[in-house]
Amino acid sequence: MKLELKKNWPGYALVIPSIVAVFFLSIFPLINGILLSFKRYNLVRPWDSDFNHYIWFENYIRIFTNKNFILSLGNTAVWTIANLFFQLILSMLLALALNKKMAARAVFRTLSLVPWAVPAAVAAMTFTFLFNANVGIINILFVKWGIIEKTVSWLGNVGSAMACVTFVAIWKGIPFQMIFVLAALQGIPGDIYEGAKIDGSNGWNTFWRITLPIIKQPLAIATILNSIGILTSFNIIWLMTEGGPLFTTEILYTFAYREAFINHNFGTAAAASVVLFVILAVFSGIYIKLVSSDNQA
Repeated sequence: MKLELKKNWPGYALVIPSIVAVFFLSIFPLINGILLSFKRYNLVRPWDSDFNHYIWFENYIRIFTNKNFILSLGNTAVWTIANLFFQLILSMLLALALNKKMAARAVFRTLSLVPWAVPAAVAAMTFTFLFNANVGIINILFVKWGIIEKTVSWLGNVGSAMACVTFVAIWKGIPFQMIFVLAALQGIPGDIYEGAKIDGSNGWNTFWRITLPIIKQPLAIATILNSIGILTSFNIIWLMTEGGPLFTTEILYTFAYREAFINHNFGTAAAASVVLFVILAVFSGIYIKLVSSDNQA
């Protein structure tokens, strides 16, 4: 063992800076955040006798009895499921279309990546303008076409705000999943489809019995990775609605941000972040299991 360490010390020396960076940038903040979730740390009341003292599970009890936190849990579920479902369906259809031989296919593939390349802040501000009740093009066209009688405050309406921010997130997230699906489709040998065609298999049967079973593993991995990205999505919702109106677009991420940087209650914000971390850990565990089983196969 000593000989191996002595022999490989240059390699270990090169790895040490990365280990230190990971510890101070990832592991230490994670541990500190978990510890903070068990403390009373409200910067509005620093004079309290128990400020920065352990109160154990009081912060967790406080958030789970907070109706806005419970609402944010439900909104997070709706937000995640809606994004996953529509991104999966639309990215699959787009990938299947772009996998076929067509004129200017490279151009269409490049254009399909534009939503992904647009920064989230730019997309949020652009769509906020498009949804504007007074000068937004969506209201202007909908009134002109007779779809609505008068302009609507899409982002200020309780019934439409979540649908609007979800639409923007779906538009921006489709290319990510599409790349995975398209890469998996291109890995399928063409002679498999030719054999299926000779056997008289139609398009739907070919997709259901051949295409989907072959790409299900990379598709599952892409879906899990996408779900992690959706759960940690913040910019679109915060820049478009700030979790409103009446907290109808509040998700766990925006709830934790609000508690920390608006209400200055870092204890409850840390507790909410830990809840989000546990959910992300579950999805990450599923991802690791899928990747491990794929490598073993």
